Amino acid sequence: MKFDSIKSRLVLMTLICVVGMGMLVVSQHYFTQRLIELNQQRNLLLRMGQDLLQMRRHEKDFLMRHQHEYFQLFIERSESFSTRLNLLTPLISDYDMPTSQLGNLAEGVHKYQQLFQQVVTLQTEIGLTPASGLLERMIETEGALLSQSYFDVGSSALIQLDGARLAIRDFQLTHNNYYATLAVQNIERLAQARSTVKSEQVDELLNVYKEAVGALAIAHQTLGLTHNEGLVGRFRRQAHSVEQQLMLIDQALQPIIENQEQKVKIYSISIAVLTSVLLILILVKSFATFHRAFSNFVMFFYRCKRQYQRMDPRKLGFAEFKSLAELANEMVESRQAIEERLAVVEAELAQKQRKPETS
Repeated sequence: MKFDSIKSRLVLMTLICVVGMGMLVVSQHYFTQRLIELNQQRNLLLRMGQDLLQMRRHEKDFLMRHQHEYFQLFIERSESFSTRLNLLTPLISDYDMPTSQLGNLAEGVHKYQQLFQQVVTLQTEIGLTPASGLLERMIETEGALLSQSYFDVGSSALIQLDGARLAIRDFQLTHNNYYATLAVQNIERLAQARSTVKSEQVDELLNVYKEAVGALAIAHQTLGLTHNEGLVGRFRRQAHSVEQQLMLIDQALQPIIENQEQKVKIYSISIAVLTSVLLILILVKSFATFHRAFSNFVMFFYRCKRQYQRMDPRKLGFAEFKSLAELANEMVESRQAIEERLAVVEAELAQKQRKPETS
């Protein structure tokens, strides 16, 4: 199809506008979907961060209050975190982000859960309340010892036993190994003391008491005497590692979002500029063609007053003007033929008029 008519040029410009708008709409839809997916990932990361904060909160509540319900809340939040992580994995795989980051995050969360599980198990072994675990065993043994006549009021044995009990409570409050050692030493002195009042049952109870205190001290040491030691320190460091991994994924996602936003701008501007340039070129060319054809017609009619002249349709550009040029040429030819016939008739008439005069 030759675009050599005004109608075809208008159709071409309309087609360019439609195609340009269509490409713009398609590109906007495509990149909008990509941005929506990326923002969904960002939202998932935000929710995962909230889950992790709640897990840290429940962890601290458990360590402070020693209530099992906080462990259950921790498990629920960790399951929510894992579910969102599974939703994030297929989305991340569509982009150039390394999936190893998600693998490291999943592994880190699993390790964090395991460490906290060990903390809960050990704390349960120690005793969530004074009436459970090693604490219950120790308190019951203390009660049994105090019921013995060997530890009557005012006796030196009672003073030593009270010293051991006080050292144990100080150890529980301060987590200082000095008090645990002091308590064990007092119990050993009581066990080594010789007295006619002292019975075998007292010795057995002292051995049980010493074992309970020793087990309690070891359990606390394993758990961690400070926030940075033992199991508590390990799972806290692991929690910080998970937070760091989550932050790294978010930082890796941010450039991708910015890149997609930049692509939206580039593609939109490129399509708009390309469409505008094509339209301007067609308009300029059409205007130049129209102006040239109009000038040729003006010159043609101006010269036709003095001489017969034919127009060259090939110089007019538009098919409509070519048709007009052909009609104008036919009109000139017809006029020329009429004038030639008129001249012949006038010549014949003049000749006939001269014949009577000569006769």
